[in-house]
Amino acid sequence: MDYSKYSVNELMDCLNNIDKDAHPENYKKLVLEVENRKPEIEVAQKQDQEEFTFSTENRVKLLSWLQIATCVGFTIAFADVLIGSMELLDLIVYGVIAVFNGVAGYKLLKRSRYGYELSYLNQILQILTINTGTLFFTYTGLGSFLVGIEGELFFRANILSTDFRFYTGENLGQLGFGVDLVAIFFLSVLHSCRELGLDAKANKQINQDK
Repeated sequence: MDYSKYSVNELMDCLNNIDKDAHPENYKKLVLEVENRKPEIEVAQKQDQEEFTFSTENRVKLLSWLQIATCVGFTIAFADVLIGSMELLDLIVYGVIAVFNGVAGYKLLKRSRYGYELSYLNQILQILTINTGTLFFTYTGLGSFLVGIEGELFFRANILSTDFRFYTGENLGQLGFGVDLVAIFFLSVLHSCRELGLDAKANKQINQDK
């Protein structure tokens, strides 16, 4: 087997999957080729890691700005209620959600303390829309893609439409629930950042600045 013509990715794939007991000669040749091309492999792996980190950080920045934009959306809702009905409960809810999104988005953007934790919580709260008949809850930022059941399977998407509703009572409509795939996606982005250690680096920087 001539491994000299293999790309770096092909070499590493072979190394991870070869049965060295069944193919001892090929294994020796493969290990020798990997050793001979070690500098090339290290450069390629470093480049792949940097590209992945860059891509992930850009997605986190997007999530940060989406939360800040959601803050603006609920601030507008707050202003509409203030000018219109002046319902105290609506003012409190919209005001709290606006501040929460603003703080979470800003802290995540700056990689400062609690930025990840607040953003985690923000996305977790948006995952489920549920109606039990006596309780209804939904919360979305600027966009969502719901998959759920209300008598039958449904798909529902919205863009640029902040929403928060929490009701209790009798006969609140069709029983059902939905799962927001957008919120789940952003949770996976945050998790990938933790695995990369980006949040740990942020906390380390904070401690150094004290």
